[in-house]
Amino acid sequence: MEPARSVRTGGWLVFAAIIIFIAGFHNLIYGVAALDNYAYLVGENGTIIFQDLNFWGWLLIAMGIVEIAVAAGLLTGKQWARWAAIAICAINAVAHLAFLAVFPVWAVVVIALDVLVIYALTRYDAPLRGSYEPYPETDRIETRTDRPEYTGSSRSTAGSTQPGPDVPTR
Repeated sequence: MEPARSVRTGGWLVFAAIIIFIAGFHNLIYGVAALDNYAYLVGENGTIIFQDLNFWGWLLIAMGIVEIAVAAGLLTGKQWARWAAIAICAINAVAHLAFLAVFPVWAVVVIALDVLVIYALTRYDAPLRGSYEPYPETDRIETRTDRPEYTGSSRSTAGSTQPGPDVPTR
């Protein structure tokens, strides 16, 4: 059985987890605000896009909970969390294309953050410069009894008949 590899959770991966957590937290807040019919989220006739605020409120709350769970999964190194985060960011980037006419700067910022998070999640995790992967345990363990020069004692004594590492063999 092959030993499990350790998963790096540093650098770009932490950035992606933090951005997704912030987005999830904001979705939770906006979801609660939508359920409360907060004036900021209410349109002229009380609906947003194709449904009422109650629908969008529960949808945003559900998305927020999923995003916070995915962020926690990213920080613990779960592979499913990477794929879920990529899907969430891709859907979010496409969805914000609809807001380019209304909130152009905000939509561009969100799309750029989504692209950065997708990059962070799909980039190859190369080892850091100067670091190395240690050999597997089975390759490193070599006892002194397996080597012929270490068959005797480690120090030669006056009456010893066995050669040790300090006594050359002839």
